Amino acid sequence: MKNNPFSVHGIEHLSASAINQFITNPASWILKVSGHRGIPNPAMWRGSVVDNVISSAFQWDMPLDKKLHRAVINAELEYDTMYEDYSERFDYDINKVEQEKTNLLKYLEVALPFYAKLGSPLECQKRIEVEFEDIPVPIIGYIDLQYEGITRDIKTTGRLMSKIPATICRQLSLYAYAEDSIPYADFIHVTKTKAEVVSIEITDIEKRVNELKKAAFSMMNVLSYSDDINQVASLFYPDFDDWRWQNSVDQDAAKKLWRIK
Repeated sequence: MKNNPFSVHGIEHLSASAINQFITNPASWILKVSGHRGIPNPAMWRGSVVDNVISSAFQWDMPLDKKLHRAVINAELEYDTMYEDYSERFDYDINKVEQEKTNLLKYLEVALPFYAKLGSPLECQKRIEVEFEDIPVPIIGYIDLQYEGITRDIKTTGRLMSKIPATICRQLSLYAYAEDSIPYADFIHVTKTKAEVVSIEITDIEKRVNELKKAAFSMMNVLSYSDDINQVASLFYPDFDDWRWQNSVDQDAAKKLWRIK
């Protein structure tokens, strides 16, 4: 085994999202290592925009109603910029694009008062870096909101699950491990009939951190199979029935890598 198979394949660091991708859909992670980049969708833009605006709003010294007005304007401008950028290269369902933009107001209407009550965090988008023994690259991440002894991650969603996904548990456990803090996932939940913030504490930190370690070690072993990503890809095969392959651009790239006709 090479000392650093990650470096051989151009990987300088890992992230919770990359490790989660390997766990849930290893073929899609291999495709990413090969150089393919997925297409951001409107729901992803919405999540990014809401995160950014909430973080910025802590710096605005103004009443909550005026803060909301400014937040919506900034959010819509940022969202439009993302759409204009990506629509030049990819096709999008304009109805989905407009729906997510319309929902920005609903997300911010419920989120800003919630975070106003919590007060300003110590840091926003705090970079963390974790190193594990026998893993030659660090795992990095960015904490949305860091409070004294508490880390919070903002999750916008149109559907609340009965059980918090393991992917989110692993992500927030990494942050908690890095900062020795209590992690909370703040689900900003918006539907046609309701809007709410549901905060859930992640309690199985040690278990989830161990999952990250073991998965990272597995990723290293997979990459050590060959310096040629095509050879590494031969260890897996994409399941196009999985919803994560619904994008035709991703499917076409996978078919090329795995030589699927």
